[in-house]
Amino acid sequence: MKAALLIIGLIVCLPVHAEIYKYVDESGQVTYTNLPKRGAKRLNLGPVATPAAPARKKEVGAPANFPRVDGSTQRKRDDLRRSVLQDELRTEERNLAEATAAQKAGEVLRSGEQPGSASWRARNDKLRDIVKLHEDNIRALKKELASIK
Repeated sequence: MKAALLIIGLIVCLPVHAEIYKYVDESGQVTYTNLPKRGAKRLNLGPVATPAAPARKKEVGAPANFPRVDGSTQRKRDDLRRSVLQDELRTEERNLAEATAAQKAGEVLRSGEQPGSASWRARNDKLRDIVKLHEDNIRALKKELASIK
């Protein structure tokens, strides 16, 4: 049984050899085939090159000559970054409050407008998108602030 499997495995692993022919007809159409045809030229393709496995990247730390930042400089940078992000957060919270007020005002029907009309829906969809944008910005800023050491 083992011998039969070994023989089958070796047969399957043998390289496949096929001749390829290139034929150009009267209208100029090119056809590639494995069947010889009158006027076809046999192509010598040679062995098939298989792509090499990608080289594994070696995990290394920073190079020895890489500039280092001392602790106090890094703390100053982190403090400045935190300050900028907190300013942006306050601005986004203010913008969210304004957008929420505008959304509530936009829900009120205007003269001649029907509840659920196309203009009312379009206005409210736009205002809802603005509120969502500010909420997403606030969430992202809070996440960024939490990542500062």
